[in-house]
Amino acid sequence: MVQRTKTVPPDTLAADHETVKALQSMVDYQPTNADYSVPHLLQVQATLTQAELAEKAAEVALQQARIVRAETSHFYHDLVVNSRTQVIAQFGPDSAAVALVGLTRKSQRKRPVKRQTPPM
Repeated sequence: MVQRTKTVPPDTLAADHETVKALQSMVDYQPTNADYSVPHLLQVQATLTQAELAEKAAEVALQQARIVRAETSHFYHDLVVNSRTQVIAQFGPDSAAVALVGLTRKSQRKRPVKRQTPPM
């Protein structure tokens, strides 16, 4: 059997549900293959409903996990940035500790170059 990765469109599934309802109303429907019997169709329909509910719950959980990750990453980043500021305050702007946390020491910064105006 070929593995199918795309789901059946919702309008097609709605039509399938209507077909099963119609089959339920038929008193004399007795298929030769038990896979097509009304009780089996209802069982698979219930399994499909459970799978849809599980998928929706997983989507909600994923959205919540992404929100928590985003908030935590911003909180963590803010703490690290403020820690760098604390290093400057404690050790000074030209200390080796400033370079150790990834900042540029004051003595290592480029000196400003005086801009020359072009003659007119």
